[in-house]
Amino acid sequence: MKFLNKVSIRMRITLLTGAILLGTSIILTFSSMYNAHDTFMPLYENNLTNSVESDKSPLIQNEDINKLQAGASEFKSTAAAATPAIEAKMQFELWSYIYLIIFSGIGMIVTYLVAGRALRPLKDLNISVSNIKDHNFKEKIPNLDVDDEISSLAKSFNAMLDRLNESFLHQKQFSARVAHELKTPLSIMNAGIQVLQLDNKPTIEDYEETIEMTERNLKRLMNIVDDLFMLTNESNTDFADEIDLKQLFLQIEAELQSLYNEKNIHITYELEFDKIEGNKTLIYRAFFNLFENAMKYNITNGKILIKTLVENNMRKVTIYDSGIGIPSEDINKVFEPFYRVDPSRSRKIAGAGLGLSIVKSIFEKHGWKIEVESTVDVETRFIVSAARHDSITGIYHP
Repeated sequence: MKFLNKVSIRMRITLLTGAILLGTSIILTFSSMYNAHDTFMPLYENNLTNSVESDKSPLIQNEDINKLQAGASEFKSTAAAATPAIEAKMQFELWSYIYLIIFSGIGMIVTYLVAGRALRPLKDLNISVSNIKDHNFKEKIPNLDVDDEISSLAKSFNAMLDRLNESFLHQKQFSARVAHELKTPLSIMNAGIQVLQLDNKPTIEDYEETIEMTERNLKRLMNIVDDLFMLTNESNTDFADEIDLKQLFLQIEAELQSLYNEKNIHITYELEFDKIEGNKTLIYRAFFNLFENAMKYNITNGKILIKTLVENNMRKVTIYDSGIGIPSEDINKVFEPFYRVDPSRSRKIAGAGLGLSIVKSIFEKHGWKIEVESTVDVETRFIVSAARHDSITGIYHP
């Protein structure tokens, strides 16, 4: 079997088919020889037996010597008559072996040729795959005229190329956005230091202003790095904490009200259940980001509704706000890293565009999913739903 793993598929098919063909031929040959033996030998044995029995006598006397001699002559003539049957049997066996070798060899040659023709699309597929490099994922494997496993493999490979191309494009966009987000605070700090160096006699106020600007941008850089680490962290995490949602939401509200107090936002809770299981730190971070977005992009005197409900046997957490909304063309992009709706407007609001990406990553690690529904200048609604739940305890189980 190790030898078969080292040869081509074409040769492997040939050898395996040849072995089956040879085994079948051997069985058929020996069956024919056995039948021939049953046909020829009884004739010979009957003739020989009849000849001997016709000359048997209980006593041998002197006057019977002539009869015995005559019987011996007749036996010799009978054996001579049976010799052609034996020779025919031997010749039949010889040609059976010869035909066995010839037809097995022909069968293996035909199998090799047919296998080569059948596997030609696979060879063409291999050549096409070899020509695809990391810079030409848009190239596709030509469609095959046949509808078989190889054609199905080609279609699957083309689908994989589409996914890889999309993944590489996202990776390039992600890298470009990371570079841009990191470059902006670095450029500001560099410009501040250069301005300070151009002043021959900088004052203490100039130094303080530069240090304050540098510290502010350093914090921004650190926040971006922390968010990226949170986004890409794959370490094992404990998801067994029991979390009181009402207490968690009230804690987040207390932290954010001081920041958005001037908007005078009214917050309402409608909780059918208030206990879930998960990692308390991660869940706090996820709902904090959603709650902050609901305040950040809300209108003055706006509303926020936090609601937990059971719908179609599925437990859900909904965060509704009466804010500026999200355009329909951006709905499917808001969870992408560094993506921000209307960048010119979003620059007025602090943030790097990683918040919702982190939220989605956290919920997916818990086995949950998050969806968004929005109408521009009317409302936005984020819906978090668990994969399954315990109907008795009312606690999520990721």
